[in-house]
Amino acid sequence: MNHIYLSDIKKGTPGITPVEGANLYENCVVALHNCGHPSTVTLYVSGDKNCEYSLLWENAFNEQLRRTYNDEQSVTERAAVAISVLLALRQTNYTIIERSRKGTGFDYMLGDSQDQLFIPKARLEVSGIMHETKGNTCEQRFRQKAEQTVKSDETRLPAYISVVEFATPRAIFNMK
Repeated sequence: MNHIYLSDIKKGTPGITPVEGANLYENCVVALHNCGHPSTVTLYVSGDKNCEYSLLWENAFNEQLRRTYNDEQSVTERAAVAISVLLALRQTNYTIIERSRKGTGFDYMLGDSQDQLFIPKARLEVSGIMHETKGNTCEQRFRQKAEQTVKSDETRLPAYISVVEFATPRAIFNMK
């Protein structure tokens, strides 16, 4: 089984600073802790590549983290970004080169990590679910997010959609 070390996000990417990466990491640790996962858990991924990853992180959860990241919605969104970025690095040939603005229909611009000009090559839209319910599944959220990216289709860049659910945990990572 392939491993994903959550701490890798703390290194950053051309479009995510190491400080932001550390913040994403902490949100992810809290989300996984809140779902009762130990410091290792299997992430089931479906989509372009069906696979499993062993998620690994330092069990550094403490009361200060709980107080800092006490908003479940924010934790879920930010933790989903952490996992989605790490999936993008493993499932595509791209890295995060830029955060997009609100209203564009996607969250991040992807590009080649070796390209010093950081020319956009694809879009990434991210969503997170702490616990799936009958009315809120990864598949439903995927369809919503795919529809949301339509407003930026004029870029003619492929759109990747990543939906992460933390209770199982599982993810859909797929090009629209």
